[in-house]
Amino acid sequence: MMRWLQEFGFQKSSYERPNQKWVCGRARDGQCCLTGPDASGNCGATAECRPLRKGDRWHCSRSNAMGGACSEGPLPDGSCCRTIPRCTPNRSLRSWRGITVLLVVGATLGLLLVSMSLRRGANAFSPGELSFSHRSVGNKCSECHYGLEGRPAVWFTTSVKSPSAHDNSQLCLKCHNLSGTAMYPHSLAPERLQSLTQASMKKNGRGNPSAGIALASFVPSVAHVGGGEIACATCHKEHNGKAADLKKLTNNQCQGCHATQFASLSAGHPQFAGYPFERRTRIIFDHETHLLGHFNEATVSKMAPHSCMDCHEPDLRGGTMVLKSFASTCAACHDDQIKAKSAVKAGVPFIAIPRMDDRVLKGKYSIGEWPEDADQPITPFVKFLLSGDAELRNALNKIKGLDLSSLPSNDVEKLQAAQQVAWGIKSLIFDLSTLGQDELVRRINHSSGRTLSDYEKEGAVAFLNAEVIRGAFQSAFPNLQKEVVDYRKKTNAAPTQLVSSPEAPKAGPVKTARPEDWVSQGGWYSPDASFTLNYHPRGHSDRFLSAWMNLTVDGSKAIDSLSSEALFKELSASKGVGLCVKCHSIDDSPAKLVNWMGSRPDPVVHGFERFSHSAHLSLMDSRGCLTCHSMSLKDPRSKGTDDYASTFEPGKQDPSMFHSNFKVIDKNVCASCHQSGLVRDDCLLCHNYHIGKFKQIAPHASIFGALHAEVGKD
Repeated sequence: MMRWLQEFGFQKSSYERPNQKWVCGRARDGQCCLTGPDASGNCGATAECRPLRKGDRWHCSRSNAMGGACSEGPLPDGSCCRTIPRCTPNRSLRSWRGITVLLVVGATLGLLLVSMSLRRGANAFSPGELSFSHRSVGNKCSECHYGLEGRPAVWFTTSVKSPSAHDNSQLCLKCHNLSGTAMYPHSLAPERLQSLTQASMKKNGRGNPSAGIALASFVPSVAHVGGGEIACATCHKEHNGKAADLKKLTNNQCQGCHATQFASLSAGHPQFAGYPFERRTRIIFDHETHLLGHFNEATVSKMAPHSCMDCHEPDLRGGTMVLKSFASTCAACHDDQIKAKSAVKAGVPFIAIPRMDDRVLKGKYSIGEWPEDADQPITPFVKFLLSGDAELRNALNKIKGLDLSSLPSNDVEKLQAAQQVAWGIKSLIFDLSTLGQDELVRRINHSSGRTLSDYEKEGAVAFLNAEVIRGAFQSAFPNLQKEVVDYRKKTNAAPTQLVSSPEAPKAGPVKTARPEDWVSQGGWYSPDASFTLNYHPRGHSDRFLSAWMNLTVDGSKAIDSLSSEALFKELSASKGVGLCVKCHSIDDSPAKLVNWMGSRPDPVVHGFERFSHSAHLSLMDSRGCLTCHSMSLKDPRSKGTDDYASTFEPGKQDPSMFHSNFKVIDKNVCASCHQSGLVRDDCLLCHNYHIGKFKQIAPHASIFGALHAEVGKD
């Protein structure tokens, strides 16, 4: 049986007014009057009842709760015979609660107003503790929230409009350098993202999403409406404590926006497309040829590596397997080849004196003193250095392909051109022997159309000095200074005169090393009676060869692109001195360059995929790296057009077109371990969200401001 807290019948209970602020003072004795206090708390009681008139008689109306009708009855005038003394009304519980609430609200508002006027008052408005990464921000809300500069009291007076998510995200980008498209999905421009989406849909289709993901796809989002901007706070939630991971995203968060959707890596994830090979290798190394051929040869087998780790090692982050140094991997077999110890041609000609036709180059076509036994062709280096002068460049073009030792006597134009080239060569030797390395650098800068860095200067000059040049050509041009000075004064050119070669020294009792042997470890030398200045590479990583190849690989900016290309062709010949291109590939896109180093991860570049080799090395079986990487062996019936080596043939310099030594990684290789209940298989384990080149920045660093501040203190 239900029992009420109060009897509601008027005959059994006094009528209570819970909405009034005051209650009768006799309520605590259970004898509250019927009238009760007024709204101001004044007692309104007069008598126990208000008699009722029926006909010509008055009847008592006292309720049963007050004892029922009294025996005396009303007075003849109709008033109650039982008067009630006035009481002192009390505040009701409701009234006290209201007062308490008002006091608390008032105190709270007061505290807020006080805190808003304090510098650290922002703590009162913080919705929670910051993550560990952002704890250094402290109570500076304006670092992350637009329009909250200064004390909290100022926020409400300076904010003209409520800050948008875009405004707050711009504050994030002060510290997190994510390029100009940072707020677009994956930090990619909408056009780029759209092309990737279309390619994915064409190849993989819609996928097989779960019911939850499929339903989530119907909810409009920026990913579905043309790739609009996404605020940082959409995915990165702050004020969840110092242990919160701001980068953590669930698979559903990723899948909800993707065009191709699937349940997990093992269930629906598309097959890898070309991973991990995006381009051909930078260093030319045919694994198939070496592993199945060279390393089995008797002369090499003792020096051959026994495992992949003999040549490769994880980078500092453990993500990429990089090549070890040349000295520890290749030098045992290839060092002597590079130093040309067994080659007939050990050096590269830098300056050479050609044989000139003294029979026709006389009179007004005179070339002064000229070595009688000179017979070397003009080197590509000399042509490149002379090409900076327009007249000499035209002269070289006119005698291109001619035999300078047998010139046509009746072709004035070619005779004049040959004379100009002869004096150009003599002027070059004179300038280098008197002005030194600065003159060589000046000519290189002018001919190449760009300014060399200090590092490039050191390599291109390679310690060439005036004494070496004078020693190489003193016997060829005994009066070079006088002849060149007179020629430049526009006086008549010195008459052509052949200079005999000096007698070769007689063999003595002590064997003397040849000039090229003196520089077996690299340097400048002049072969006996050759009137040529040569450079002998010092071995692997020779600065001279690499500097000149870098200088001429892209001749688009050179004064004479043809001379630049000819010089590069000379240095990059398959059997050229140094054998550089035997191992170092040449790219023509996205820029023309020589790949001197193997692939190295760029710490500021973030791609879609990431993988940690270090975390997987202990999981390999007896096959080593072949546990995951399967060899792609050449079909023995092919004619060499579908193998690794064909990628690097002359004329094939597009790094995106290649045949790898290894097959593409199969998705099932990864999914065999990475699946629910075994190993993590969430999206962010293998994928980055923000894509691009992101450099670290110091948003508040200003060395000049700091310096002025320090000076001001002093």
